Amino acid sequence: MGDKEDYLTSYRMFFENFAATVNPEDQLPVNIAGYTITEAELPGEVLYWTTQYLTEKQCPLTLLTPLQRIILDEVQVASKKQPADFGYKADESVYIALRLMQAVTARVNAVCLRYLDNSQLDTLPPPPAQPELQTVSIATKNSRRVMEDRHVEIGNLEALFGIETTESTSFYAVYDGHAGSAAAMYCAAHLHQYLVESPHFSTDLQRALRDAFLRTDADFVRKSNQERACGGSTAVCVCVRGRKLLAAWAGDSLAL
Repeated sequence: MGDKEDYLTSYRMFFENFAATVNPEDQLPVNIAGYTITEAELPGEVLYWTTQYLTEKQCPLTLLTPLQRIILDEVQVASKKQPADFGYKADESVYIALRLMQAVTARVNAVCLRYLDNSQLDTLPPPPAQPELQTVSIATKNSRRVMEDRHVEIGNLEALFGIETTESTSFYAVYDGHAGSAAAMYCAAHLHQYLVESPHFSTDLQRALRDAFLRTDADFVRKSNQERACGGSTAVCVCVRGRKLLAAWAGDSLAL
């Protein structure tokens, strides 16, 4: 009982602070690249935006993934029922990024405010028995006008994407954007999505990483040709599964 009260107290404090500080009138609470989004790309973008938004609000790490799963599930259901509310253009079969992001953050607000109710709060799962790897990150844009680089830290890919497993995979990546941030943002939203969507993800992580890099590159090139999404990005990522660590990269970024 004591452990449950401890984590629920922490979660309650987060939701109360969220309610006290959220600004529902903020039209751009997270950064977006501006390109349109296909149905296949929706999960990666939603998870990327919710990571930014909830991290900015200082969401407890053990609460972040469960909230993201709830929000993604609700967005996928609601966007099917009322696609226009999520910026869907039926004639092009794409979502307008700004309208979709605003609908997603509005859904985040609604979900977080819902858990001010103790009966709802009690339904949240406890922290995982196996804690995630502890990580520290820092980003500096130096003399650039805007930050063109992105990084990703995901302690449990399977939990984030709703995959049942007995051995979780951690994913960490840095994307060094060039001539704009669009490519780095696309990588930060989708490379790990395409990793878990590879048919080889559970059995051959090295092959799955290759699949993810090739698909991310091909999809962004196609998008840049169609929508003038400018720039490029190097990529370096590390996956940890059990006692195995795999690194993959494209370009001149290195991992030590």
